[in-house]
Amino acid sequence: MATSEITQHLQSGQSSLTCRRLLGFFAHPGSLADYLAFTEESIRQSRKETVLYHNLHSLYSYFTDKTLREHYQQTTVLVDGMPVIWLMQLLKIPVSRNERLTYVDFIMPLMKLAGDNGWNVFHVGQQADVQERALDIVRTEVPGISIAGNDGYFNQQPHSEESLAVVEKINAANSHIVLVGFGAPKQEAWLHAHRDLIHAPIVFTCGACMEYVAGAVRTPPRWMGRMGLEWSFRLFESPKRFAFRYLVEPVLLGAILLKNGLGSLLRGNQA
Repeated sequence: MATSEITQHLQSGQSSLTCRRLLGFFAHPGSLADYLAFTEESIRQSRKETVLYHNLHSLYSYFTDKTLREHYQQTTVLVDGMPVIWLMQLLKIPVSRNERLTYVDFIMPLMKLAGDNGWNVFHVGQQADVQERALDIVRTEVPGISIAGNDGYFNQQPHSEESLAVVEKINAANSHIVLVGFGAPKQEAWLHAHRDLIHAPIVFTCGACMEYVAGAVRTPPRWMGRMGLEWSFRLFESPKRFAFRYLVEPVLLGAILLKNGLGSLLRGNQA
């Protein structure tokens, strides 16, 4: 079979994040409420969690980069793109559009949860001015929140002096939630190399999230997000940057997924 039923449950208070495996990859689709509950429970239990994400671009990178696939192992993977939800629905996996969670919708509720509970937040990534503008906006939107950061322009090599200094800043801030936003696959590689040194219970990779918060990149209208059309907004805004990602990668990814599906069917027939 190309898909599997429930293979793993991640229990988090009232939330149960189910691991769905299909066509050579896995994800843990969940609603906003599910992931907020998951965050709260991991912090309250001091349970280390690492949350990555999947959309079509990350899936293409996942299948074409063996090292990146290794970095995804033993992590929780939220679904960031509606096409991934559509793919699951096509394969009869019981998920809904509410289980697509993009950081445009997730970041402020997550920050409010942190502020309400007195949790310390640390963000790593983006240019210093963009990051500071974003953090100031978060502080305005969530009065009293404890949030600090370090820009993404340092030597990100594993255990480099500068990387270890950033880890030290994260730990010195007694961080409960860490957001790493270099963009794939750099953020996954850096986090994989240093996660054991980071004391925070939960760490998220968040891509360009803070660029949207800062207004450095325009946020697509939310109706476009609900319909899975955010890609067209970004393509129109920056055609040179996104042409290959949105016009070529989906075709190549489709071929990979088709190959994986046919391979799974053949293996099933041979069993």
